[in-house]
Amino acid sequence: MTETLPRRFLLDATPAEVAALLPAIGRAMVGISGGGTTHERIGVIEAATCTGDTLRIQGPLHDSELALDRVVRVVGDRSSVMRGKSYPRFEFKDAADATLMSVTAMDGPEQYDAAVRGHVGAELETPPRPDLPPTEQPPEADAGTAALEALRASGGQVEIRFQEAGASQAWRGAVEEVRGMMGYANIIRPDFHLHLRGGSVSGFRRGEAGLAALDAAGAETGLVLRPLDAAAEAALAGFG
Repeated sequence: MTETLPRRFLLDATPAEVAALLPAIGRAMVGISGGGTTHERIGVIEAATCTGDTLRIQGPLHDSELALDRVVRVVGDRSSVMRGKSYPRFEFKDAADATLMSVTAMDGPEQYDAAVRGHVGAELETPPRPDLPPTEQPPEADAGTAALEALRASGGQVEIRFQEAGASQAWRGAVEEVRGMMGYANIIRPDFHLHLRGGSVSGFRRGEAGLAALDAAGAETGLVLRPLDAAAEAALAGFG
């Protein structure tokens, strides 16, 4: 009988060795979070390589980077189950145990378990899941939600980039729908999820890279909106 793996454990592997496992887990969600923003790309990982000080995750729907000098450990987690389906993941952690980037297997645990089986280290305690606000709670009105709604109404093409603690990735396309739920403004697509907490964006600052979102103190949150055509440029003209 196949041995059951722990719900949560250290990976007995270097970041480069973990990177080599990523193409084997099938369709994957690469996520970066911070400052009220969660940015997730979803698709097959064709390559994950460590070159110099950077981990690069690539595929038809992936182009993510992570600064390796911030990574001190990688954790495997098999505790996440939604609607009866398991979503195991890798968590790239810094010295404060914050997750810099997560990579979640979207096709179930079989390929994930096969990939990690030879690298399971010490078992870890599974932290409790945080309480979530009611699903029907709309996001607090702010500049971030207004900008996403303006882009939706315009039908324009935009790049939505997020960078946090040495991790970065972007999505490009038209914002077809913005869903308000659980206190967040959400873009939900097969290849991309954006979850923007209401009240987390007070405004934008315009620069060469695009419109950088600002928090209540005027600091950049890491979220950048860059219009790619005239329609998106017009939609964002009043922001920043």
